[in-house]
Amino acid sequence: MHEDLFSRIEEFLRCTRCPGRLAFDSSAGLLTCRSDTSHSFLVLDGIPSFVKEGEISAMDARWVFEYDEKSEQYDQAVKGYDTSLGVNVREEFARVMPEIRNDPHFRVLDVGTGTGAVILGLLMYFPDFPGQLVGTDLSLGMMRVAQRKLAELGAQVPLFHSTVARLPFEDDSFDLLTHVGGINTFSNIPAAIREWVRVLKPGGTLFFADEGLSPAARKSRRGAEIIRSNMLFMLNPPLEQLPPQVKKIRLQWVARDSFYVIQCQKLSVEELGELEPWLP
Repeated sequence: MHEDLFSRIEEFLRCTRCPGRLAFDSSAGLLTCRSDTSHSFLVLDGIPSFVKEGEISAMDARWVFEYDEKSEQYDQAVKGYDTSLGVNVREEFARVMPEIRNDPHFRVLDVGTGTGAVILGLLMYFPDFPGQLVGTDLSLGMMRVAQRKLAELGAQVPLFHSTVARLPFEDDSFDLLTHVGGINTFSNIPAAIREWVRVLKPGGTLFFADEGLSPAARKSRRGAEIIRSNMLFMLNPPLEQLPPQVKKIRLQWVARDSFYVIQCQKLSVEELGELEPWLP
């Protein structure tokens, strides 16, 4: 991470161990908390890491190891879905992705960035976007692939190594949060979604998707074959795990009813204030 890139995002970064702001020490390759200097985070090949040893569950660690191992081949593996499902999966997600405003103050966070498909897609469809794109992932291997792709385009997109349930950002920081693929494997889905809503601005949009056949597709011969090849496709959309701070919940299926897509909106400031007394 270079100082000029850090300066663009400094205002909404925060320590993941306390509410303190972060300072960038380029000579030491560290982000250091201004409130408690014992809270410091390594910058690994330009990617700040907020993941400490022992912070992730054995289940999450197992998935991270798998993604790290296959990071260089991951894009080719995803194309296998196009063949098996008979559809261009990435084009399907691009078709339903929320639009981003042509506004220098508009911020987009992509969680579970992987090899960068969502961010690269947004850059393709909105090449003159003047706002801020940010990516996070728990797999450093996948993020290094994304970093390389972005560098080839000359795109200045900060990437962060962090867990999905402890993001290094202030409350109410982003207008849009996206996540495509991964939530089915999370060890604590409700905690992840609560954190995503926390960093969204009031009125901001949450958009996430993963494998999951529609009810009609599950009853078909094709659906049975898909589930036999990958059990993740039998999982249900986690609608019941959405927190009370969201509204306008919309569920749809894409890629021939093979992936669920959930989109919702964070409550306004007024609505959040009315909800607060009723929360545990």
